[in-house]
Amino acid sequence: MSGSFDHLVDAAFRGRRAADLAGAPPDALRGVSAEDARRLAEAFGITTIGELATSRFFGMAGAIASAATGSPGFDSGPPPMWEGRFAAAPLAAYEARPDLFRVDFGAVFYRGRLDGTARLLVVGQDPSVNELLAHRAFVGQSGQRLQGLLLKIGLTDSYLMLNTFLYSIFGQFGGDNARVSAADPVLGYRNSLLDAVANENPLRAVLTVGSAAHDAVDRWPGAAALPRVHILHPAFPDTERLLQDWNAAMTELTTHLEPDDGAAPLPRYGADFAPGDVVAIPRRDLPFGLPRWHGEGDHAVRNGDGLIEWRSQPV
Repeated sequence: MSGSFDHLVDAAFRGRRAADLAGAPPDALRGVSAEDARRLAEAFGITTIGELATSRFFGMAGAIASAATGSPGFDSGPPPMWEGRFAAAPLAAYEARPDLFRVDFGAVFYRGRLDGTARLLVVGQDPSVNELLAHRAFVGQSGQRLQGLLLKIGLTDSYLMLNTFLYSIFGQFGGDNARVSAADPVLGYRNSLLDAVANENPLRAVLTVGSAAHDAVDRWPGAAALPRVHILHPAFPDTERLLQDWNAAMTELTTHLEPDDGAAPLPRYGADFAPGDVVAIPRRDLPFGLPRWHGEGDHAVRNGDGLIEWRSQPV
């Protein structure tokens, strides 16, 4: 045995494998007494180290502490329950259709809160280049425009973003990719994620971005229980019409959503995006180690089907 965990546990449990220790009682941990373990079992039903580590009560406490302190200042990745859900994705169904999906650069699953605090669920279409490099949804120019919309309704933190497709698509939504979206296993898996979001968060509304998302949420039975607001995609070419649509969405969204702590609604849009309307992606939404300029501006382009060009922010 490696003894990697010997400094964490009492003498009687040293030399054991991690899998064995996960099933050991909490008082196997150094500094935890048998009385402490008894109280954990009585109060929270926690009887093993593994249950202690994944307890939803500790997860809830961590979400509150994180919001209060702003720490960590990055997205540390999905918690165990969500990691398991994402790992169950039907990636093979996408990989079987390389004519429809760009599968070489990997899947993108989410951006935002997976800690049970999301009040707005945002559903988009598919990841583009900036999203592939961050492995988070809505990171590029469209995501920064969307972030500005959320800020205008006073949402700085309590949102979760998912996409219709886990991989980037060729072309526009419709035809064969729409048929894949409407059938299992893609449909069933996506609905299972949406059900989990609805069951585990205090959702107040669903925001669908673009036609693919509108179609995806139409096919989700759980949508019937929630207010739904649809907006034109941030890349819609007629900016004045786009912002008129977004102003109407703001009016509807603010009837369902209170601002986050310390935030307040901002003025509506004019005929064009003004300074401050396009907002950098919060660092808390991005993995540790990304350059500070990633999520601000647009630095990535796709060169053909198998090459990404990524340029740093000009100095």
